[in-house]
Amino acid sequence: HGEITHYECADKSTPEILSQIIQETTNRMNRLSQAESESEVNIFRTQSQVEQARLQSGLLAIQHEQAEAEAQVAGKSEADKVKAFLHGLEAEVPDLHDRIRMWEVLRKKDALATVAGGGASLYFTPNDVNLSIETPSKA
Repeated sequence: HGEITHYECADKSTPEILSQIIQETTNRMNRLSQAESESEVNIFRTQSQVEQARLQSGLLAIQHEQAEAEAQVAGKSEADKVKAFLHGLEAEVPDLHDRIRMWEVLRKKDALATVAGGGASLYFTPNDVNLSIETPSKA
């Protein structure tokens, strides 16, 4: 069996054409390889974005659960305060409606103290302050 170690084209333009074909094939293979690499990068980027979104969703769910638990604890604590207040005054103030009004006055006082401690403005409606306007009657 013989090995080909050299060849020579009969037509002088054939080597140039073969060289162009080889160059174009090489370029095409390089473009395909580059496109494949870019595609792989895009796939990894998309997978990373999906994983990041999944993790963000999980974090939001945990934060939501934690906020709900905190709200339940705060609500229970507030309910216990109201209950203790209403029952604690039952002997001195037998009327439940009077005790509820007292609680509301105290809550308004707390709200005013909170507002006074910050830089907020507080606006009252005439109903909030039991405001009435009288005009002098002419006799």
